[in-house]
Amino acid sequence: MRHNLAARMTETFLVLLAGGVMLAAFIADPREVTVNWLRLAGIIALALTALAGYFFSRREMTHQREWVLFAIVFVSILGQLGGIHLPIAAIGRPFALAAAAGGVFLGDDLALGVPSSIGSLSAAGIAAMCGLALMDMLLGHAYLTASKMTMRPFVRLHLSLAAVAVMRAICAIGIAMILLQRRPIELFWDQFGLFVITRWAVGLLVPAVFIYMAYDCIKRRATQSATGILYVTGILIFIGEIISLYLLRETRLPF
Repeated sequence: MRHNLAARMTETFLVLLAGGVMLAAFIADPREVTVNWLRLAGIIALALTALAGYFFSRREMTHQREWVLFAIVFVSILGQLGGIHLPIAAIGRPFALAAAAGGVFLGDDLALGVPSSIGSLSAAGIAAMCGLALMDMLLGHAYLTASKMTMRPFVRLHLSLAAVAVMRAICAIGIAMILLQRRPIELFWDQFGLFVITRWAVGLLVPAVFIYMAYDCIKRRATQSATGILYVTGILIFIGEIISLYLLRETRLPF
């Protein structure tokens, strides 16, 4: 069982990243961002879900409920891609939200084998952090060609990323440590200490500094500088959240 769960790390992360990308598409007001950015979000999420489905199909043991969730996520992403091209582009937002929610539930199921509250909380955090970081950086790129776009959508998405980062820190440091005290794990720090410290430092502390620096650049309308900072921020967040997913699978704690 543990070997099967370990083999699911790849598709789990891909599904959660796809869900996070769709969350970013839901948060952004389609009247304030370009259609190209919304289309890019849909294409990225669709490709990630398809790749995750391919890896999942190669597993020896699969479950029908997981295939149903894959189908829901995939169809919802197609709905988002179609909706943004309609006269009322906001029609695509409910589909984006459905895809994000489906990705979180599917990621929870793939990560732990069975749905759980801790798994859902962690899956939602991993999806939001990775997806918002990626699309925040790509939105900064959009300002290179979209001269008529105001700074409001950039500020909105970036503040969403900052809020999620704060909540992730509360879960990874506060809630995880409280649960560890209540349910001690033998030799926890010997086995996972290096991963935990790396997750806290590389995945939370340093990105928090960069998120603040990027926000300062956004306030000054220095979108190119903010985008460059978000490149590095995204890489660090990806590293931290992959470690978080590993710790979730091994310890059942919301790192």
